[in-house]
This record gives sequence, C-alpha cells and structure tokens, in this order.
Amino acid sequence: MDANPAGQGNRIFVSYAHLDDELLNQAVEHFTSDLRSFYSAKTGSALEVFFDRESIGWGSDWRRRIDSELRGASIFMPIITMQYFNRPACREELNAFHGSASLLGAKYLILPVVIMGASAIVADSQMPEVRLIESIQFENLEEAFLAGRGTREWREAISRIADKLVAIISQAEDNLSVAALADGAEKSEELDEEFDLFQHFEQLNRLGEALAPELEAATQDLTTWCTVVQGEMQKFGSASPAVLRSRLVVMASAVGEPSLKLQESATGFAQSVTEADALLRAVVGQLVSVNTSHGAAMAEKIIGDVTQGSTDLQAFLEGLGEILEMLRTMEIMSVPLRKAIKPGRIGFTKLQDSIRTIDGWRGLSIH
Repeated sequence: MDANPAGQGNRIFVSYAHLDDELLNQAVEHFTSDLRSFYSAKTGSALEVFFDRESIGWGSDWRRRIDSELRGASIFMPIITMQYFNRPACREELNAFHGSASLLGAKYLILPVVIMGASAIVADSQMPEVRLIESIQFENLEEAFLAGRGTREWREAISRIADKLVAIISQAEDNLSVAALADGAEKSEELDEEFDLFQHFEQLNRLGEALAPELEAATQDLTTWCTVVQGEMQKFGSASPAVLRSRLVVMASAVGEPSLKLQESATGFAQSVTEADALLRAVVGQLVSVNTSHGAAMAEKIIGDVTQGSTDLQAFLEGLGEILEMLRTMEIMSVPLRKAIKPGRIGFTKLQDSIRTIDGWRGLSIH
C-alpha cells in the first residue's frame, strides 16, 4: 500500500518536555529516529518528523499553520510524562492542536504516547490536559522506555506505533478522498469556502458572546480566592508548631471552596478560549483568502472585545507571584492545605494559559 500518494500524509509533529529527553538519555530522540526507520521499512515511504516549533520553521505564526497541517493529514504526537503538563508550551501545543482537530473532525490525527506516569492518566484527574490525554486513548510505552533502546520491548513498541501511524494516515487519506469527491459533485471550492466562513462566523459569534461573562466570572473567582488566601495568611504570626499546624488546617478549610470555584470557572473559560482560538484562526485564514472586508471588521471587533477584557486580568495574574511563592512554604508544612490549594493553582494556571493565547490574537493580521 502506498501510504503517502499525495506527499502530505507522512508528517508528524512531536511535542515533548525537553527535561524528559535529558532524564531518559535522549530516549525521545532515539524513539523518533527508530520510528522513522520502522515506518520506512513497513511502507517504503519516508516519515518526516518535526521535533518542535523551531524545527518545523513555524515561528510565531505556528498556530495559524495547524489548520493546513491537519487538513494535509499531518499527525500530532505528544510524548507524555507528568512533567509535560507542567510546561506552558506543551499545554499550549496540545490544546491548540486538539482545538483545531476538533473543529475539523480530525481528532484521530492526535496520537499521544505516554512514556512515564501512565497510572496517573485518569479520567477523574483535576488537570484538564490529563483528562484530555486519557480521552484520546493514549499509547502506553512506559515498559518499552524502561527496558531501553534495542530491547525486544522497545522494538515491539516502535513497530506497534508505526502500524498505528500507517492506519491513521490511511484513514485520513480515505476521508480526504471522500471530501474531495463530495466537493466536486455538489459545489465548487469557492462556494464551499464561503459556506465554511459563514458557519465559522456564527460559531465564533456565539463563543465571543460567551467569553466576556466567562472571563468576568473567572476573574471574580480569582479575586475571591486571593482575598481569602491573603486574609488567612495575615492571621499567621509567631506561634508554636502545634498552633501553626492547627491554623493551617483552618486555612485549608477556608480556601477549599474558593479553590474549587476558581478551578471550575477558569477551566470553562480556558475551554472556550481554545475553541475560539481554533475558530478565529480558521476564520482569519479564510478572510485572507477571500478578502471579505465586512467579515474582517467583524473578526477585528471580536478580537478587540476579548483582548480588551483580558488586559486587566493579565496585570492581576502577574502580581500574584509573591503570594503563590509564600503559599508554597505553607503547603509543604500541611497536606490538607496543599490538597485544598491545588484546584486554585490549576485554575490560576488555566487563566495564565488563556491570557497567553488571547494575547496572541492581538498580532493576528486580518487584511
């Protein structure tokens, strides 16, 4: 079988935390190298592997290119350990690819590979990205990576992933062929683009209307969380270890509910931002191609409305660094407090990720 007759289907974008590659003695690099060799041996076609944004040459405009890459059946492969979820760039890549793939109905082009910490990838995790990886039905290669390069476990795992790539690419080519036939039989490419643009604008408008109140709710929950945390911290003074432990338990009880509320509202807002990001970039790409001045004005209004509301929150988030650092010492001293604070930290992180995404909208070129 020709796995790549169009010259587009054998591209994979690998996302990973660089610390993991160092920890495992360049095992991620060895994995992608061997995967390329196995794929070629099985198909007779080359597998083009891109390690990161720099290697693929996307630069600051990498998000806009996701849509065209996915339409060409390029595969996104996050290499997962629990450190992956601590890296803002990794979370950004995962959410951006998933948002665009969902919009295109091509989530099967995301192939997560877990190399350590598979037991923590569970559906009820507090971290949204962990739940996302679990829902995509990841490949567990932990045993292979522990066995090391050149072992039977390693070779069998690489062979299995190569087979999975062949199957995914074949599925993508079938879908693209069916779509091309349908377009040719029912409508011209130009009409299809106009129809997609209209649909995307309706969806983007709905999301744009939802973003403002969601941002306001998340900001209010963040303010409440910070007020409670600061208020409790001010109660601490010179005290014996026994009294200090008692006060930490009281603090854990006080911040628990605000932490959960912040996590819930911030995660919901982040999900909307991810969906809006994929839609917005698809719309911008279409507007550039069809040169619609009215549509450009609408897109610019949506961008302006949302980015304006995010400016104050960004300054607020930047000012919380000192409070969070002070909290770390207290969390080390108290398991109940650490457990109570964790949802709030996750919510804080989701807001940081969302503001970073929104900030990128300011640089979008509509014309």
